[in-house]
Amino acid sequence: MNEIHQPIARRVWRSNVDEEMARMEECLKRFPLIAFDTEYPGIIFRTYFDSSSDECYRAMKGNVENTKLIQCGFTLFNAKGEIGGVWEINFSNFGDPSDTRNEISIEFLRRHGLDLQKIRDEGVDMFGYGFFPKLMTVFRSQKHVEFVTFQGAYDFAYFLSILNNGKLPETHGEFATEVVKVFGQVYDTKVMAGFCEGLGEHLGLSKLAQLLQITRVGRAHHAGSDSLMTALVFIKLKQVYEDSRFARGLIYGIGKRNLVAAPAPEPVPLMCQQNVASYPVFHNGYVRNYEQPQLVSYHPSAAPWAFCNATGTYVQLTHLPANTFAYPSQTPSAAVDYLGPVPNYYNNNACYVVE
Repeated sequence: MNEIHQPIARRVWRSNVDEEMARMEECLKRFPLIAFDTEYPGIIFRTYFDSSSDECYRAMKGNVENTKLIQCGFTLFNAKGEIGGVWEINFSNFGDPSDTRNEISIEFLRRHGLDLQKIRDEGVDMFGYGFFPKLMTVFRSQKHVEFVTFQGAYDFAYFLSILNNGKLPETHGEFATEVVKVFGQVYDTKVMAGFCEGLGEHLGLSKLAQLLQITRVGRAHHAGSDSLMTALVFIKLKQVYEDSRFARGLIYGIGKRNLVAAPAPEPVPLMCQQNVASYPVFHNGYVRNYEQPQLVSYHPSAAPWAFCNATGTYVQLTHLPANTFAYPSQTPSAAVDYLGPVPNYYNNNACYVVE
């Protein structure tokens, strides 16, 4: 990968959206990894440190369903670490005086250079143009694509909400299942950082990139630039930190709602680590599966193996990545390997949902 020169984001407006969609489709043939980022008008419904997973999901659902997307950025790259292209799509749908927003967040975006009036005047009408259904058609034109985010729960939530007439599933279990069905294999670089020595899930995207000696191209909090940074962070983590592979299929957010989509019969690592940056849940390492009977409850004083009543198999408790960030008074729980059969939610892959 050439880290000296990286492409500038191609800005997509109403006037060039057809041309850029065709360009993206062609690029995807050689660069099937997709890093993406969203910019939106802030958080309306808040959660707190001790909020439950259900409360956090309801807040995210309310925020996404009641606000309008401003930008979406996509960076296409390949397994060699080569960047194929960067796109920043501007949407005209936000801007009515009646549109729900967090004024502090809007001012924050303005300070970082977003021209909201130009985006309103010249952006793509995502519904009139049918942008996201067309985009999914482009993505599905390839046999295998993978999606990469940074702290990606909201990114996936906006995507799913727009595809589903502005609505998200009622529960976070249903949401997780839908992400697997629609996107398949996913990565979250914030989770990956938690498996890497000297890093951790407490880091923001810019700080994480700085520690990895990645130079930003463009401005922070612009969707195109942030998607490129997400791709470059992903590439560097995969190259330098072998343990980052354990983060495959895990999404940061809503109670550390984790998705796993991996080909059978390869053993798939589950992670029952709490979302330490949001709220203290599952201190004893309890692994929950919302669609299946409970798997195992583990306590540090227990034996290194635990029996899984749902499958009649055993779960082996393995090492916790020593570099995972923990706030004072909180202790991350153990990682586990699930050795038994899992339900099939996505094509022919072994896919399941864990907390």
